[in-house]
Amino acid sequence: MSETLLPPEQRLPALPWVTIPVWLADRLWSITCVQSRRELAGDTVRSERDLYGFLLWEAAIGLAEELVQRRAQIAGTQVLELGAGVGLPGLVAQSLGARMHQTDYQPDALALAQWNAQQNDIVGIETLLADWRTWHHRERYDFILGADILYEEALHFYLEAIFHRNLAPGGALLLADPGRPQALDFAVQLEAHGWHIELTTRSVPAVQGGAENVEVSILTARLARFTTLASSKKGAQLE
Repeated sequence: MSETLLPPEQRLPALPWVTIPVWLADRLWSITCVQSRRELAGDTVRSERDLYGFLLWEAAIGLAEELVQRRAQIAGTQVLELGAGVGLPGLVAQSLGARMHQTDYQPDALALAQWNAQQNDIVGIETLLADWRTWHHRERYDFILGADILYEEALHFYLEAIFHRNLAPGGALLLADPGRPQALDFAVQLEAHGWHIELTTRSVPAVQGGAENVEVSILTARLARFTTLASSKKGAQLE
């Protein structure tokens, strides 16, 4: 039997927690988070960057929508989520039949993701506290997910190393980003290093304020050598 968790206001930093309804995968999800970056200013102990995991980012909603569209591909696969934060994409993937592993370098962010799993009746997700810069995890996954994790160029080197180490042969990256230039630069870098890249967009209602909708880029990446091999096998079957 899984442990019953205390709500965030009883075990996490004193921040203005809200629970936002999100409609995905034919159900209404309840996601507890801090609603905007402005409200993080009340925590003077940590840097704002260390608190980003408490926000529900539009990229996370866009990535979760992409997973719903790919439900047939996701079911029964091993999936790793990097920088899980409040955890929405991982929760949705688990509900679609994936075997989820969620990671974050902030223990409080992982605790929040676990709370969101509990209040949405999602069980079985494995969590791992890990920093990309000192990464030792070696398990391989069919999909690696990341929502708005490409904002810091200094971390791109470490992310690509994780992709090579932890993506199973023939597996895919699914990365969502709100159109930051750094993300496009990273896509170009991956392509130069032998990855096959596909870019699509999703229009997501704004959570952080400002515009009514945010255009979220969905980057799908596979190592080109496996893409070529799969195409060759398919061609041989058709002959």
